[in-house]
Amino acid sequence: MSRSNSEKYTAEFFKGIKMAAEGQIKVKVDEVEQTYPVSRAEVRANEVVMEFDMRGGNPNLNHFIYLVINKSLLSQKVNFTAPGVPVYFLFQNSTQEWLAASGWIRVEWQEGSKKIEGLLDDIDGGREGDSRLSSGQFSVTLS
Repeated sequence: MSRSNSEKYTAEFFKGIKMAAEGQIKVKVDEVEQTYPVSRAEVRANEVVMEFDMRGGNPNLNHFIYLVINKSLLSQKVNFTAPGVPVYFLFQNSTQEWLAASGWIRVEWQEGSKKIEGLLDDIDGGREGDSRLSSGQFSVTLS
């Protein structure tokens, strides 16, 4: 008999998840200011996860900004040193997909708070032709 999915995860895994109630990211993408709504945000045991929806109402597109930051890196400016290091920051639109390789981000969240806020600047994937995200800020309220 196979084990159920609920047996594969600890109670702490489920306890830490909170879905986003509202929020957005405002960022310049290749010098054009854009605003995208949050589609999901979770506070897990060791990390904060956020996803921002870049589909513009088209459910057939798979365009998003996805961020995973370890709680030990909160409340400090974090410089990207290589793709996915030390923060996993994924940008995906119709023409490109990349992990941040340069730039910086700062994420603020206090234990028990329902508000996640942050700043970012000069983020790109480190390859010629990648979009550059600059002058960005985000604010998310957890449910």
